[in-house]
Amino acid sequence: MAVAQRYDVGSGTEFPEGVIVGKNIGGQDVVFIRRLGKVQCYFDQCTHQPVKLSRCGEATAGKLVCQVHGGTFDLDNSGAVLVDPPMDALKSFVCEETAGQVAVYI
Repeated sequence: MAVAQRYDVGSGTEFPEGVIVGKNIGGQDVVFIRRLGKVQCYFDQCTHQPVKLSRCGEATAGKLVCQVHGGTFDLDNSGAVLVDPPMDALKSFVCEETAGQVAVYI
């Protein structure tokens, strides 16, 4: 089992509440969403079609909706599918915010 590597990704101010932010971290496309004050991180791709959620996603009311086909993921439950066509949950990453700086483990 591989050990996740820590990457500092920026100041907490770069991740405003409810805004989807996409970044390439360690060769992985990652989408960041601050929800209820906490930054969450997921692989930046809908599990239904290979489209970036940072480009065609909308975060609202605890959900991340892919605007291409309406696939909806639960931000309160580790990216679980709420509305298909996606069949698989989003791949999540451990993310932390300490002293105003955000880091992710990939």
